[in-house]
Amino acid sequence: MSHVHALVTDASSERALARQSLGPHITLYPGTWKDPSTIKIAASGCRALLLNQLPSFLDDAEVQEARVVLEIAKEVGVQHVIFTLTVPLNNPNVREDLKDSAAAPAVLNKGDVEELVKASEMMWTLLRPGWFMTNLLPPLVYWMFPEVKEGRFVNSYGPDCLMDLIDPDDFHGQTITLVAGNVRLDDMVKELAETSGQSLTAIYRTKEETEQAKSNPFVAGQLLSIGMDELVDLEEATRWGVPLTSFKQFLETHRDEFAGVKGSQGADTFTMTYADSLISGKE
Repeated sequence: MSHVHALVTDASSERALARQSLGPHITLYPGTWKDPSTIKIAASGCRALLLNQLPSFLDDAEVQEARVVLEIAKEVGVQHVIFTLTVPLNNPNVREDLKDSAAAPAVLNKGDVEELVKASEMMWTLLRPGWFMTNLLPPLVYWMFPEVKEGRFVNSYGPDCLMDLIDPDDFHGQTITLVAGNVRLDDMVKELAETSGQSLTAIYRTKEETEQAKSNPFVAGQLLSIGMDELVDLEEATRWGVPLTSFKQFLETHRDEFAGVKGSQGADTFTMTYADSLISGKE
């Protein structure tokens, strides 16, 4: 088994320790791109780099970080970069379509990093996942959809929105869209209700309500998901021979965790924002 060097901001954090618990082949290296020496220590001796960055909705910090990391990776002899992006970049008109969206920096910065990766002179593979099923698990669900604590699942999808879902190698020069399948938003809520043991009602925002809320980056991101299924070829996503997790399998695996997804007073209403189109997703 290959040894993994994991760069973390805090080696004592719950997330960092969860990664270390995956096995003795995981070594944590505390550091940040603002201290390049820490990245050099973590990257030394590695053949490949998995570049998985949090998006920034405010500035180009993601691009600055990637530039530093890629330069150091090349310097210490890393041969292959795997970079995780997002399905909306499959849209050739994404820059024009997102010019007025609050979610634009989070998507377009990844497009800029993609160009840095391709120009790095290292082998590269691009992964473009759909909608993460883990967005529905606590505690993340309370950050993504804070109204869930009140028993309301507020978003801008719509009942007929199709979610391209996947549970989260080295093929140089490939852009791989990772999606396990499409699930209608209303069907997803029904299956979530069955798994959590709650009676959940989806309430969809009107177009006017969505228009008022779209300056919120999370709402803008929800709107960005609409129609994402049109950017995904499911046959292409499966041709790599990697087994992918269906939504039903995901729910069963995390059944105990879903039992905690409920409002603080046991409310039974999920509120969803209006949308006319279709979505894509992934774990």
